Amino acid sequence: MSALGRIVVRAGSVWLVDDGGDRLGTRDWVGEVEDWIGEVVGQRCRLVHRETRPWSTLWTVSTGAETLWFKANCPAHRSEAGVHAALARLVPDYVDAPVAVEPARGWLLTREGGTPLNHCSPNGAGDVGLATLTAVVRDYAALQRGTVGRGDQLVSAGLRVAHPVDAAELAATQAEQLAVLRAGDPRRLTADERDSVLASLPALEQAGRVLTGGAVPLAFDQSDLFPRNVFLRRLGGPYRFFDFADAVWAHPFGSLLMLVAGCLRWWRISARAGVVDCRDARVRALVDAYLGCWIDMAPIDELRRLGECALRIAPLHRTAAWPGILQDADDEALAAHGRTPWSWLEDVTKPVLLTTGTEAA
Repeated sequence: MSALGRIVVRAGSVWLVDDGGDRLGTRDWVGEVEDWIGEVVGQRCRLVHRETRPWSTLWTVSTGAETLWFKANCPAHRSEAGVHAALARLVPDYVDAPVAVEPARGWLLTREGGTPLNHCSPNGAGDVGLATLTAVVRDYAALQRGTVGRGDQLVSAGLRVAHPVDAAELAATQAEQLAVLRAGDPRRLTADERDSVLASLPALEQAGRVLTGGAVPLAFDQSDLFPRNVFLRRLGGPYRFFDFADAVWAHPFGSLLMLVAGCLRWWRISARAGVVDCRDARVRALVDAYLGCWIDMAPIDELRRLGECALRIAPLHRTAAWPGILQDADDEALAAHGRTPWSWLEDVTKPVLLTTGTEAA
């Protein structure tokens, strides 16, 4: 059984039952959602199940006239609906406005935005070429720059703040919380894993100081910039972005984390023990294309140094999302995702290298 229950099909509808008391996906819940959407669009509609994960359930909605997307997040991610709506007001060229949101319940209703970038090739995200990714990060940087100085609006909508100066404290807290879980829990850190994080605290503290004192201000960080969360361009328009459940108000350069990690994997770039080596020419070209969008604020060498520091602490944003996701997870979900928090937290123990010939501390 999944973390949310078993899927049942009755009379052409799909819902989940045995959901542990949160009602997500039960017959009554589906009825409430369909009634809410019906009021929004002014006509009867039907939910058609699309995808369920421990962190959210996503449905397509048939209204007869058009196809909509409905998303309900786990309690820890309910703020996404409000954040999405606020972001669409701030940067409407890059984020499609939702049809409706119900922030208190974490409900988000949007129009079908087109084809996600990872669906444009038979082999998915791994086939997205450097030229396309370069265009994506430039559009994404434009989105971020549209949020600079407007953090209050996003934070009031529910966006979590992850200030770089708090990186060392956050890492220590995450390590200790994971280390004291019960024996046999896959999320639990070994003593060596915990100690490796604690040994990295001085470097994380230094990275936080560099970022805090740097020329680039805090901005919106999707914390999940990946081809599956990018819609293809419409004629004459930019790429558009969605899925903001993990988003934070942080140093903007940390946004490259997921994309850089994907490139290292897709392009089979040899990994070096103890570091995150991003000095491959293709990765550097992608990173420099993004950093070039901030060149009015600092020289490129300084931007690269800020990039190293931001990528060093950015995994903390990924780890922070998982305790809420897995809080009530069953054994199956824990087996599938239990090591994910450590897979990200481990990366804060490794220096990030962007600049050829240097070894970042």
